Amino acid sequence: MAVLLALCSTLAAAEEAKGKVDLESLGLSAEAIAEEAKSMKEWIVSYRRQLHQNPELMYELSSTSAIIRAALDEIGVPYKYPIAKEGLVGTIGTGQSPVVALRSDMDALPVLEPLSDDTKDFASKNPGKMHACGHDGHMSMLLGAAKLLKQKEKLIKGTVRIVFQPAEEGGAGGFMMVQEGVLSNPSVERMFGIHLWPWLKTGEIGAKAGPLLAAAGQFELKVIGKGGHAAAGIGVGVIDPIVAATAIVQQLQTVISRNLSPVEEGIVSVTMIHAGSAFNVIPDSVLVAGTIRAFHRDVYVKIEGRVKAIVESIAAAHECRVESVYTTFDDKCLEAEGLPQGFPSGCTYPPTVNDADAWSSVKSMAQGYLGKEKVHEVKGTMGGEDFAYFAEKVPSAFVLLGIGNDEKNTTAGLHSPMFKIDEEALPVGAALHVNMALGALGDLGGLASAKPEL
Repeated sequence: MAVLLALCSTLAAAEEAKGKVDLESLGLSAEAIAEEAKSMKEWIVSYRRQLHQNPELMYELSSTSAIIRAALDEIGVPYKYPIAKEGLVGTIGTGQSPVVALRSDMDALPVLEPLSDDTKDFASKNPGKMHACGHDGHMSMLLGAAKLLKQKEKLIKGTVRIVFQPAEEGGAGGFMMVQEGVLSNPSVERMFGIHLWPWLKTGEIGAKAGPLLAAAGQFELKVIGKGGHAAAGIGVGVIDPIVAATAIVQQLQTVISRNLSPVEEGIVSVTMIHAGSAFNVIPDSVLVAGTIRAFHRDVYVKIEGRVKAIVESIAAAHECRVESVYTTFDDKCLEAEGLPQGFPSGCTYPPTVNDADAWSSVKSMAQGYLGKEKVHEVKGTMGGEDFAYFAEKVPSAFVLLGIGNDEKNTTAGLHSPMFKIDEEALPVGAALHVNMALGALGDLGGLASAKPEL
């Protein structure tokens, strides 16, 4: 029996390994790829700075897309354009299965960039727009990865899809790309993304299996009463929406503590209240807006349901009515019309969930050449990220890459006008992209064999 069990185990292992290729045997060691990426640093940084000088918002990315297309033309990577308005997808390899995809976002933020001695030579040329979330770094790392992969194309018998995606900053560009077939024909089997992260030291990485980033949505409430004199009008027809709105805000603070299990995680934050224009006049209405976050869709739906119930019931108790707008998980959220000015889209982002096997493979590979001390299991964050739309469809890993360096002042948080990138991290990210793609292709049988098959 013991012999039989051993034989079965051996056969199972052989079947699992069937088609897999040892990267070392092809001269594709992770260490060697990291060294090659370092030698390309100047090229990668030059594109990062060019992109940083030309920040654009949401889907309005004509200059950004043109820079990327020029880089892909330079290195000989064919691409499909336009996708999701100004997005594009490059192809390296045979165009056939298995397919692995690498993704970068493209859009900047409506942030005014301050001038500083270390960035003045490549500061934003578009006032009020800035790459304050690192997307310029993301694009340049992916361009570096594309250049490296193109040099090794003869070893790829599957496909690496290079995805440049618009409108991550609330516009659900990832969802539009999924709807336009970026994951199909042939189907993507693994997908990877990287986000620069000032809370990790430069060159270190972190992630976790399961939810890494939260489902994220918005709400706006117009609490409507009946305005009038702040003294003489009380009791004779004035209905005060400010009292109703403040009661709503206070009661929303109980949604998490009294409706979720202690092991569930979520948040409701009211971030805007606007009302009135005179000290002696009660306004007709109050605007209340905020965000809902949770690490699981069902928890998000539960929180949103309680928010809606509280808003409606408290408004009614104060003889007010409410006009409400909520973002949604609905498949037609990109078609929503009449949205409030602060809503970049009608979409609630799903949680970004890392596939356990995909992250385990990346973690093991990265520990092998970066060192265990530079690869971290991190806690999830309540930030939102539309890589989630890809990760819902394909086993994926979304990895955080450190840029934190006190001496270079690169520790300011995302979306801050003081945000800066330690450019030493960029070749690390390019190599990580390449190693993740080749590792997945090796596992899926998408690399040429080291020896001729007999």
